[in-house]
Amino acid sequence: GLTVRINVGSPIILSGLSRCRLFEGRRSTEVLLCGRVRSSGGNGSQTGMGTPTEPPMDSALVENFERTWAHLAGPGAVWTGAERLAIAAEVRRARAGEDSGSGLPRPALEAARLLAADPAAARRSWVEGLVAGGLDLARYVELLGVVGRLVAVDTFHEALGMPLSPLPGALSGEPTGDLADDTRRGKGWVPMVGGSSITQALSLVPVENEELERFHGPMYLRFDEMSDPQIVRDLTRTQMELVAARTSAVNECFY
Repeated sequence: GLTVRINVGSPIILSGLSRCRLFEGRRSTEVLLCGRVRSSGGNGSQTGMGTPTEPPMDSALVENFERTWAHLAGPGAVWTGAERLAIAAEVRRARAGEDSGSGLPRPALEAARLLAADPAAARRSWVEGLVAGGLDLARYVELLGVVGRLVAVDTFHEALGMPLSPLPGALSGEPTGDLADDTRRGKGWVPMVGGSSITQALSLVPVENEELERFHGPMYLRFDEMSDPQIVRDLTRTQMELVAARTSAVNECFY
C-alpha cells in the first residue's frame, strides 16, 4: 500500500484510502492512511508538478494542484499576489518549526502560523483578538483559504515522499475587493452566506469559497456528491466517512 499522511487540522481526505493507524508525529498526533493513488500514465511518467522518479498521480489531482498554484500567485479579493505568497511562505516556515521571516502585519503573521501548524488551538476569542488587532474578517477568511489549500497540497507531497513544489512568482494586479454582501453571523466565527455551514465557510470572499469547492472534489467529493450515501470512489461512502470521522477526531476538529 501507499502511506498517506493527513496533517492535523486538514479538512481534506483522499480518494483510494483504506486502513488507518495512529502515531506520534514530530509536532502532534497525525493519522496514517494506507491506500493507493490511481496512475495517470504508464512507466511512472506524469506531468505538471511531478517528475518521472516520483509516484504517478491521477491527472485530476495534478490539474487540481496546478490550478491551486496559479490561484495562489494572483491577487485575491483583499490580498495582493505578493501578500498571498508571503502568507504561503510563512505557512511553510511554521510547519517546519522555523522562525517567522516575512513582513506581514503581526495579526496576519500570527494567523498564518497557528492555522498552519496548530489549527486545533484556534478559538473564537482568538479570531476576535486578531480582528481587534487590525486583521479584518475578509482578510482572515482569504488567509484561511490560502493556508488550508497550501497545507493540503504540501502534506500530500510529503506523504508520497515528493519534494514540495517551489512557490510560484507573484502576479501583478490589485485585489478585486469582491466580497459577498448577503452574509450573516450564525454560530460560525465569521459571516457566511446563508448562515453557518462547512460548505459556506469562506463565502464572505466568494472566490475563496469557489476555490474550496473546486479543490474539494478531486481530493474527496464534490459538494453536490456529499449527500449521496451510495457513491463509491475506490472506497464505499461508509468507508470514506469512517476514515473521515476518525481523522477528524484525532485532529480535534470541532466540526
